[in-house]
Amino acid sequence: MCLFKKENFKEAKKANALVGAGIATIILSILLPIIIRPCENLMPVFTSAQLAISAVGLILVIVALCFTMEEFQKSMAKPRIKVAFNEKREQQATLTYKDGKPSGLPALWLINEGNAISRYFQIDFIIPENIGKPSVSNFLLIPYVSFVKDDGEYILSYTNDGRYTLFVNRPYREPNTRFPDAIDSNKCIEVYKDSFEIKYRIYGDWGEPQEGKLKVNINKQQEVA
Repeated sequence: MCLFKKENFKEAKKANALVGAGIATIILSILLPIIIRPCENLMPVFTSAQLAISAVGLILVIVALCFTMEEFQKSMAKPRIKVAFNEKREQQATLTYKDGKPSGLPALWLINEGNAISRYFQIDFIIPENIGKPSVSNFLLIPYVSFVKDDGEYILSYTNDGRYTLFVNRPYREPNTRFPDAIDSNKCIEVYKDSFEIKYRIYGDWGEPQEGKLKVNINKQQEVA
């Protein structure tokens, strides 16, 4: 990284000042003796200048190393997004059936457990085909939600394109993922006995996708006559 780039100058103001002062010292150490005493034996002076250059060079190396480590730490900072059913970060919910009628699933919460804020990401929920509910009218009205069938599974994609910021350890309730609408609760009780899981992948500008899963327990109740 060039310390004198205009866009980086404010971020590395102290480092730039030290580097500039070091370069100026080296130039003065070489030229000043020639200007002041052009006819004298300059060998001792150049020896002293060489020592000064070595000292300044060592300082520059240390400064550059510190600055590089700081930039490396900044580059390692990234968000870590977790999808949960509540503010307590629980990834399990219960689907209760009373006389065969489901209670419905809650809206999802997004929690950033990383060390950097996040504004741009996409979450793909992978829903098994036998419990997916592709109600087209529910999804076409929202531009940042899509629901497609791919390789025997339904993919519910939700995108945050900068509409809000996920701050670190600040849970955010997001009802617009349309996650409950994508699952047919009436089919769940037919296909699964006790519980089922929904996997998800999160894509962003941090590199590798982040993966997780949500578990839904099935609770069958019957009203007492």
